[in-house]
Amino acid sequence: MKRLPLLLFLLFPVGLLAQSIRDVRINEILVYNKNSLHDDYGRPVSWIELANRGYNKVNVAGCFLKANGKEYRIPRNDPRTIMLTRGYLVFYAAGDSDKGVFHTNLTLEGADCIEFYDQYGVLIDTFTFDPKEMKEDVSYGWVVDTDGVEKKMNLAATTPGSSNNTVEKISQAEIFHKADPVGIILTITTIVMVSIVLTLLFYIFKLFSYYYARPIKIRRRIRKRRGIKSETESGESEESAEVTLGTITYEELAALAAVLYKYSEELHDSESNVLTINRVKRMYSPWNSKIQTLRKNPR
Repeated sequence: MKRLPLLLFLLFPVGLLAQSIRDVRINEILVYNKNSLHDDYGRPVSWIELANRGYNKVNVAGCFLKANGKEYRIPRNDPRTIMLTRGYLVFYAAGDSDKGVFHTNLTLEGADCIEFYDQYGVLIDTFTFDPKEMKEDVSYGWVVDTDGVEKKMNLAATTPGSSNNTVEKISQAEIFHKADPVGIILTITTIVMVSIVLTLLFYIFKLFSYYYARPIKIRRRIRKRRGIKSETESGESEESAEVTLGTITYEELAALAAVLYKYSEELHDSESNVLTINRVKRMYSPWNSKIQTLRKNPR
């Protein structure tokens, strides 16, 4: 039982790595390759690109791809199968798997769907496409259009091993910097916003103080509006009103408290036949004092 936390701690990174498999998807494919990416043997073949959309490293070893009724299981014990954060891996689909880890037995010609499974056979991603829309040396994959919507389409440029979004986008910060290069508008806007917030806070605290610092006046106004006479209007003073606790008033309780205090202070002082001994704590006594011993200190 004592080793259980250590075992869980050691298995925790493995669990995270397995859960990150769901961040992997089929990002881009090229069915008809003539003059595009060549494999390790210089052949222009079809290829499939996997993309890691997460921010953790993912090991795809043991996972497998399916297309055209065939499946290819990615071999284990190869460090190249570990996908980096936001990284990419390209697998060649030439129909021969005896040329390396990234050479599969799959073919894409005539296929309309590619599936990616984890090592336990759970479907992670399905990439469907129309074979009629596949063009020579034009890849097909996920891309963000001008409206900011991500969809699959023929790409303007093949991007194996990199992002499909090749069109540079100008951020809002860059647009604002061009409109206000010195920062005058930003400074004025900040001052105005801070002033508005401080003003609102001032009135909010003032409102709270009005209702909580003057409760007596508010109660008097409410009673006056309801037509109820207060104690002062009925002839009795609020300050001089006698507050009682049962049959004993607060003044009597104060007098009794003073008498008891004086009694406890003067206890035993006026009694000659009572001896009061107070215990005094000392670090040493004359019995164990080194000063009172008969031994003389050496010179």
